[in-house]
Amino acid sequence: MFSFRLQRSQRNLYFWFLAFSGFLVAVSLMTLLGAASELSSASIELKNLKVVSPNLEDFVNTQNIDFRLNANNTQRRLKAADIPKLVDDAIVPVGLDEAVTRAFQFFAEFENKRFKPILTVTPPVIESVEPGSPAEMAGIKPGDLVLNVNSAKIESVMGFYLALNEKPSAEVALKLLRHKKDTVSVVLRLIGKGPINDSNCGLKFATPPDAVYITEQETKRQAEQYRRDMLTSIPVDWRPEAANNLMQTAKRLNLIAKSVIDPSGANPAKIQSKDVLAWQHKKFLENVDTYFSLRRKIESRSSSHLMGMGDAVVGFVSSLFIFAIALGLFWYQRRVTGKKS
Repeated sequence: MFSFRLQRSQRNLYFWFLAFSGFLVAVSLMTLLGAASELSSASIELKNLKVVSPNLEDFVNTQNIDFRLNANNTQRRLKAADIPKLVDDAIVPVGLDEAVTRAFQFFAEFENKRFKPILTVTPPVIESVEPGSPAEMAGIKPGDLVLNVNSAKIESVMGFYLALNEKPSAEVALKLLRHKKDTVSVVLRLIGKGPINDSNCGLKFATPPDAVYITEQETKRQAEQYRRDMLTSIPVDWRPEAANNLMQTAKRLNLIAKSVIDPSGANPAKIQSKDVLAWQHKKFLENVDTYFSLRRKIESRSSSHLMGMGDAVVGFVSSLFIFAIALGLFWYQRRVTGKKS
């Protein structure tokens, strides 16, 4: 009787050892699958992580910008809802250089729509002459009134800009009215440094504050300055994205002038493209920093998950080994018991 109970107890021991080892296998397998799932989720999160592009609505929400409604003399604050939306595929992403060029063309159009009405009626009276410029070397003085650019008669500041850029040349003949009675003829010369334009001639006209007309030459100069001073501070991998985002922002800013701003007003909007440019650049750099910060956190989490998965693999292999031993013992015990019976 004692021998029978001992054998029965041994059989129960082998069975429960096998059951426990099977439980260990199940638990270790679930732990392994959980670690693999966490690692996979972190990998997907890292793959989907992107640099968030700035939106013009964010700029408007942080600024106090007054503007005039069309056909209405009242003013109110510009809202995010006033920003025109772009239809899908309205601006197809382009190469880096082309995106920068288009962006500054849109900026120039926006500024020119604002100030063209003002400059069209502003007489071309010279307010100041830049030292060392072609204008100073030609003998032009503050107070002179421009009458002609080459053979074209000039009646406004806008007329001067348009005539100066109609046929770019390194020599430009001007006819001036000095002291409201004397006619003076001068020639602006810029030998070996490209054509004379509004940015290098050295003339500043008596115009309302910030009222300027951005010519094609000035647009190119601003685009090149952006490439040199701003774009180089953005990591190489994100420069095309930054340039395309700037192009889209400039396009939407340009559309504001068409839809909600009355260009006939003396001061149609207290918003300037240079402010939008500075904000977009700063915001993009901040978003790049945020991207790297999130990336480091995800990579640290992935490293932790990877270590946990390694431990889970070791645990799973160990539990399989124990289960194999338990199964072998259980099978051997059943076989020995069968022979004795």
